[in-house]
Amino acid sequence: MVRELFRPLGSRLLRDARDTRIGDLGECPWSAIAGVPWDWNTGGDPGARHAPRQIIERLLSLPDHRPGLDGIGCKPRILGDIAVSGGDWATTRERLRRAASRVFDEYTFSLFVGGDHSITGPILEALLEKGSVGLLMLDAHYDLRSVEEGVTSGSWLWDTAMIARKRLDARLEAAIIGVADFANPAYLEERARRLGFRVVPARGVSRSGIEAALEAVDWLASQAVERYYVTIDMDHVAEAYAPGVNSPSPLGLHPSASLEIVEYAMEKLRPIGADIVEVVPIKDVRGRTVRLASMIGATLLWGAKRWR
Repeated sequence: MVRELFRPLGSRLLRDARDTRIGDLGECPWSAIAGVPWDWNTGGDPGARHAPRQIIERLLSLPDHRPGLDGIGCKPRILGDIAVSGGDWATTRERLRRAASRVFDEYTFSLFVGGDHSITGPILEALLEKGSVGLLMLDAHYDLRSVEEGVTSGSWLWDTAMIARKRLDARLEAAIIGVADFANPAYLEERARRLGFRVVPARGVSRSGIEAALEAVDWLASQAVERYYVTIDMDHVAEAYAPGVNSPSPLGLHPSASLEIVEYAMEKLRPIGADIVEVVPIKDVRGRTVRLASMIGATLLWGAKRWR
């Protein structure tokens, strides 16, 4: 009798049997989510290793409803966390590359939740082994650094571009949206130009609307590549809306612009996967960044559901 007076820890206080959340749905056979709790490569504030659990839990708690539109309709398979080896990037990199390759073989769309932005490198390596790749990147930084010593999450795209150049059967095309003013050394812009990447600065989006960003997506869609991938560094969003990131951007994009770009890209590119990175929960303010990251994740899944 006394058990009737108790509910499982964490149960919702609102009792509404018709309030269906994403986590209540049956499991999708076509999509999966994996956490990547790695942040040992960051040169800024640590703590992104704690983001995957919070973002995924928040995503699963969202109602599966968009006004006037259908929902996702099923819960992505939660694969758990990639088995990172704390502080050992060589081991973690190889495990992540192998895991990503396996996940891409088994699911139509896969979402990886980090972690710092270096996790995108080995994920793209897994795709480059399968052919050419088009990358859409929302980020306040180019991530094309090369450093004399130490490690940084700001060098993964340069490293990956160099790996792609060495392969005869693959290439990497990229569009970078949201690069911030006074946030990058000048040589990185020249590197992006020499690599043939399309770059849309954050001020170009905030002043002229998102047309330039959508045109960059169109350009990427026109490249003759075999697979597309989307990487979203949450620091591309204005700090007022995403304070809990490694390197905040005072004049980054408005969240509505980010979501519109993501939704458009899902339709035009039909990517095989995506990631959300650089959320640092300990720096967050009332969960703003985690909530926004979870909404972007749900939008990615909704977009994948429409074309799968």
